[in-house]
Amino acid sequence: MLNRVRQGRRKALAFLDALAQSEVKVERCTEQDERAAIALIRAHKDKSYSLCDALSFVVMERLGVGEAISYDADFRSYGRFLVH
Repeated sequence: MLNRVRQGRRKALAFLDALAQSEVKVERCTEQDERAAIALIRAHKDKSYSLCDALSFVVMERLGVGEAISYDADFRSYGRFLVH
């Protein structure tokens, strides 16, 4: 994220500062989430889920989140969320 756009680092740091000052809750991954994500990747041998995708799935399920906004086809192929 830091280097993908012009002035990426400056914009990314400004975003992180704004996020820290907002009311948005950032949910951290737990060690149990990490273990569950790795198990999910191992269980879905026919998929190419990244660890980031798998962690997203696991944390969303833990929090009871049923919808996602994503351009990532893996969210649709996982099949457990309504994807917008």
